[in-house]
This record gives sequence, C-alpha cells and structure tokens, in this order.
Amino acid sequence: MMTRKGGGLEWSLSHQCEFTINKFRVMGLTRRREPDPSGRMQTRPIQKRPIYLQGVKVPAMATHKFLGLILDQELQWREHCQYVVQKGVKWVMQYRRLAKMLKGVSAKFMRQFFIVVTIPRMMYVADLFLVPGLRISKGTKGFIGKLTKVQRQASLHITGALRSTPMDMINACADLVPFHLLVESLTYRVVMRMETLPWSHPLAKHIAHAVNRYIKSHRALLHEVMHAVKVRPAAFESIKP
Repeated sequence: MMTRKGGGLEWSLSHQCEFTINKFRVMGLTRRREPDPSGRMQTRPIQKRPIYLQGVKVPAMATHKFLGLILDQELQWREHCQYVVQKGVKWVMQYRRLAKMLKGVSAKFMRQFFIVVTIPRMMYVADLFLVPGLRISKGTKGFIGKLTKVQRQASLHITGALRSTPMDMINACADLVPFHLLVESLTYRVVMRMETLPWSHPLAKHIAHAVNRYIKSHRALLHEVMHAVKVRPAAFESIKP
C-alpha cells in the first residue's frame, strides 16, 4: 500500500506531506493463536514480523495506544481495561490526600471532584470496552466489578465511612449512582445517539444490520452495544432538518 504506484509514499510527495516512517507501527488484527514456545501458556497471539519502508524498520506491535485508547491485535480490550483500572486507582490514591478528616476538603467538593474529573477520565470511550450484562451475554462483568471497587474507595474517602460499610449505603450517603447503572446509562446514551442518525449517515445501514440480528460468532462491538438495550430504530420518528 505504501510502495506501489499511487500509494502512500507517492501521495506524500505529490502533496508535500512527508511521513515520519520511524514512528510507524504494524499491527495485524487477528484472534488466531500459536503454541507458546516458552511453555508459560499453551498458546499465545500470533507474532507478526516487522516490515521495511525506505530502509527504515517498522516494528510489529501487539498493542498500541491511539487517541487515548489502547488497541490490541485481538480487539479484546484487556490491555485498555487494565490501564483504566490502574488510572482509577492512581487517581483515588491522590484523591485520598485531599480527604483528610481534620484539614481536608469537605465532602461536597470531594464528591464534585470525583464526578467531574475521575469518572470522565475512567469512562473515556467506555462504550467500546464496557458492555452491560445481557440475558444472552455476560458483557464485561469482570472489568465493571474492578471499576466498582475504585468507586467504592472514592466513596469511602468522601463519606469517611468504615471499610466494612455496605456499598449500597455508601452510594446513598455519597449521592453517587451505582457503577453498573452508570455504565448502563452511558450505553443508553450511545445507543440513542447512533439510532437517531439520519439514513444518509454512513453508519446508518451498519447499525440497522447489527440491530436486526445478534450473530453467534465474530460479533463486533456494534452488535454488543446495540443489543445491550431494547431500543430499535423503528421506534423513532425521522425528522428532516
């Protein structure tokens, strides 16, 4: 694609847009696996080989961070979920320093700080890696549980409650939405935004196809998100601008 006639390198010369090839990375998106020669695991993701462009080695990567999202070659989002959990724990540890009982910030401002800063940072593009549990699918229940523990620690710092206090009581006292309901509300918001797209939008046909059938294998994230809620595009009225 880069070296053929009319490819990327020729396009860069004709448009005075030079590529920085030493920043390029190669990733093959596949879930095929191969035996692990180290013996630590039975199988491992297929190892890709680097390529060379104009004498510059472009390494193959199993994961890569792009626009704040960590992509892995299997599109399982495990690396990004672990990154989000670590980021949430780091914020809570810094957050704890402000919530001292005698000289700390009041509970009202601690709650506002958690809602305005911590949650948006943890829930960035959450509709890609957090899927509520369904009747036909478990979703990402494990990662939602890990992030729930992060919110529990923040709630304890807000209220100053004991560690053995039930989670429902802490959420009620801190006036915070339970985390699994927060994930569901974000999913509803994304689904409503996608289902109200005009038919002229490039994604409209793909969304309608994903809504009509929940396929058994090779499901995309669009299938998971659209079937997480029981809302269909036919329920909305099309209003032309």
